[in-house]
Amino acid sequence: MTPAVAGTVHHELTVRLDPAAKSITVSDRLTLRESVTPDGDGAYRFVLHAGLDPVVSSEGWRLERVEGAVEVEFLGINATTATMSESVPLEAYRLLPAEGAGDPVELNYGGVIHHPLRRQGEEYQRSFSETPGIIDERGVFLSGTSFWVPTFGEQMVDFDLQVHELVPPWGVVSQGTRTLEGASDGGDSIIRWRLDVPTEEIYLVAGPWHEYGRTAGDVEILALLRSEEPALAQRYLDATARYLKLYEGMLSPFPYGSFALVENFWETGYGMPGFTLLGPQVIRFPWILTSSYPHELLHNWWGNSVYVDFPTGNWCEGLTAYMADHLFAEQRSEGATYRRSTLKKFTDMVSGGEDFPLSEFGSRHSAASE
Repeated sequence: MTPAVAGTVHHELTVRLDPAAKSITVSDRLTLRESVTPDGDGAYRFVLHAGLDPVVSSEGWRLERVEGAVEVEFLGINATTATMSESVPLEAYRLLPAEGAGDPVELNYGGVIHHPLRRQGEEYQRSFSETPGIIDERGVFLSGTSFWVPTFGEQMVDFDLQVHELVPPWGVVSQGTRTLEGASDGGDSIIRWRLDVPTEEIYLVAGPWHEYGRTAGDVEILALLRSEEPALAQRYLDATARYLKLYEGMLSPFPYGSFALVENFWETGYGMPGFTLLGPQVIRFPWILTSSYPHELLHNWWGNSVYVDFPTGNWCEGLTAYMADHLFAEQRSEGATYRRSTLKKFTDMVSGGEDFPLSEFGSRHSAASE
């Protein structure tokens, strides 16, 4: 077991997915007592996606469901209007230790998570469909907004994730480092990801992919495509290596052990810690390699390594645009044109009633908010 990082909740997750049934089964060994402040009676409160029916199997611990409506807002750099937690049914629980109860405490739960894709406002020129969480025969997308792991307030987490029994070509992507992809002695297929540094949420993304990879310095770089396209994969691997060299020269070393380009089964443009999730059309636009792609890679520093303090405003989008979109325009001697175009777009899209300070910006959900 990976030891917990001080100040974080450590999750040791064993997962089985059933895409046809839209369901998940989870065993979670939690190390939390040194990082979560209990209630006055010693209970540890958490929330979980409704219908997963958790039970505690560790001696000395008791689990109680908290009655009543649960209202929790999750904020992450990929959480926008359509993925806010009010669209996810939640249940709250209290873990109560008796004398002698120790860490870790094991919870077992499972059920259906399937929220249909929902489109953002049609007037938004970069509008994508979104979901707070979906398990489907086309693929799996689970994140912090899915509440698929017990969530203890705004506590940071680290984790060891093992996914069993997925049949190739299905694979799994999460944060950190993939430490195993193969079979156990019993023939059970296992894919394992581990993250030893604190993060805001745990992603579990799965799908049928063709995998291409190489290394760039100390970083494993991957391209996971839903069809066999070695030339396309090579373009992305070359671009990843090029941008890693650029940004590591300007910032700190890349903060994760790997970076993957992952093709989603619907149109998205997400930047996660250690991977980006792009839609099937987006991924094949030639201009993406010199625009959105370096932008999403750069989010590994701004937003997914140096985190946003959302009550003071989401400044990471501006920093990322400045060090990607604006930087490349400057390299083409088009910096002034880029700035003029940005100001013109602001003038065209933002009326007096739609303007607001950066301290109130959380995410883009319309042309005006962008």
